[in-house]
Amino acid sequence: MRLQGRVGVVTGAGRGLGKEIATHLAAEGMDLMLLARTGSQVRSLAEVLAARYGVQAFPAAIDVTDAAAIDRVVLHAEQHLGTVDLLVNNAATIESTVVPFWESDVGEVWRVVETNLHGPMLMSRALLPSMVQRGHGRVINVTSRARAATRSGTYTGYAVSKRALTLLTESLAGPLAGTGVTVLDVLPGLVRTELTLSMPVWDDVTVWDAAGATGRVVTDAALGVYDAMHGTVLDAPALDGA
Repeated sequence: MRLQGRVGVVTGAGRGLGKEIATHLAAEGMDLMLLARTGSQVRSLAEVLAARYGVQAFPAAIDVTDAAAIDRVVLHAEQHLGTVDLLVNNAATIESTVVPFWESDVGEVWRVVETNLHGPMLMSRALLPSMVQRGHGRVINVTSRARAATRSGTYTGYAVSKRALTLLTESLAGPLAGTGVTVLDVLPGLVRTELTLSMPVWDDVTVWDAAGATGRVVTDAALGVYDAMHGTVLDAPALDGA
């Protein structure tokens, strides 16, 4: 229980990588605020984690592009769990149709960018001030090399947003240096989730990277193992196998 007494917020926690990350953090004793658009998923997960690990786990069904909802959730977390030590920006979505950009629904492409980039920006903006004031905190951005876009010439919104998220990490690293707050990117690799299974470009894949690798790397990051790598990218499969 190396994270007992600490508080984390995980977005996109209802399934896939977010669920895996939250489970690893809870297993180390971290109390959690679990965010997702689908309330039933995070409610179920919160009940499981509380029963299994004895942690406090609060679910909240919100859209991470809703600034007012984020402010309410952060206030709730601070009132019921305490000051937040860790933010994991994991929530992500992808285009529903596999077409090149000029044939795409630009509105949908922009909604993907809003979730994958604007969401982490809003979450970070809401939590960083108190972290900096306390001189302690960690922000983990779950990013991607966007290989599906490179391979297929599609998924423009996903590729743009995920690469821009890495630039957000880099832009935060300099100003946060010396504040006691660490910001890092984590690359999960190609993990078998509902999102990747929905992408025809991966239909021929038979060997997947383990979701548990990302959960373990994020947990190590929460423990401060990678603080010296502030502002850089952690390749979860490679680190897990080291």
